[in-house]
Amino acid sequence: MPTQEHCTVAHLAEVFGGCQEEIISEWRSHANKLLRNLKLDKPTITDHLPDLISEITRDLASSAAGVLSVEHAAGSPPVHGVQRFHDGLDVGQVVAEYNLLRTAFITVAERHDLFVVGEALRIINHRLDEAVRLAVTAFAAQQALIRKEQEDEHLAFIAHDLRTPLNAVSLLADAVKEELGEARSGTTDEIFAALRRNLGCVEELIQKVLNAKVHPSGTGSSFQPERRTFELWPLVQRLVLDLKAVSSKHDIEVVNEISHLVTVFADAGLISQVFQNLLGNAFKYAARGRIVIRAREDAGTVTCVVQDNGAGIPLEMLSSVFHKLASDPEKEGSGLGLTIVKQIVEAHGGTVSAESVHGSGATFTFTLPQEPAA
Repeated sequence: MPTQEHCTVAHLAEVFGGCQEEIISEWRSHANKLLRNLKLDKPTITDHLPDLISEITRDLASSAAGVLSVEHAAGSPPVHGVQRFHDGLDVGQVVAEYNLLRTAFITVAERHDLFVVGEALRIINHRLDEAVRLAVTAFAAQQALIRKEQEDEHLAFIAHDLRTPLNAVSLLADAVKEELGEARSGTTDEIFAALRRNLGCVEELIQKVLNAKVHPSGTGSSFQPERRTFELWPLVQRLVLDLKAVSSKHDIEVVNEISHLVTVFADAGLISQVFQNLLGNAFKYAARGRIVIRAREDAGTVTCVVQDNGAGIPLEMLSSVFHKLASDPEKEGSGLGLTIVKQIVEAHGGTVSAESVHGSGATFTFTLPQEPAA
């Protein structure tokens, strides 16, 4: 039975100073159980345990609760907090990693017939609480930064996707004005002029949002699909009709060859964005050409294809077409359209790819689930 005189702070400091590896091994045996399901292969708290244990031991030797060294406070705990955010841990698991070190100190002390109580426990807790505070603060700051980037990115995506229907409205207004011909009155012309001014204002506002919110460093996806089962043909056909003014302007034939029987389990609004952006991209390259939209079922998955016979994608751009801000310098665009496609498809658990022979058109292929996952 351990006795109280064996529990002096100085004696604990002497024992802990000689069994640092034992403390780390004890911590690791519990930490592995905590983290084994996360399949992590990145640096962990173990990287700065030796320094942290050494500082705690020095505090015990001087019988005073110190503060983390400048190097330690600015380095390991904050770096660990950020790393664990990207590893996918929640803040509770980050705290648990440090709390396991408290347990390791107590366990090792008992193994040496010692108690960790009173002043010794206060000193150890003070040091570990400071490390936890720094790690959690860095974790929360990184979380807030990523959330802000995702919000900005999502706003930029919305603004980008407004441009295609806005262009269609503008072309439809021109078509109606031309159709009226000499039947237009002065009042009608004023209405069309006001419509044109307001459309121009909306376009300017969209461009301001894109200029302010497009960042190449965003992490993760801004899209959270609300899934349901729906028929794919009507969704695509409505989009083809809505964009008829745009395709007609470029003298492009858009053909929907999807079977009326094909269904997908997905977010209809987001999938409409995918097709809208793929068609918008094809409109840039397939002037006076043809765009065909197809879909095929394959063991619970639907493979969708948008193919054009236009100029194709330049070879040097093909490998990066889905990268944010990647755009053809010879074509207008913000470089977001295909990034939106990729993020939406991947948010549904699918994949997307592009094939092209420059001068012979491009083919975009993506997959969607046909039914809910079992």
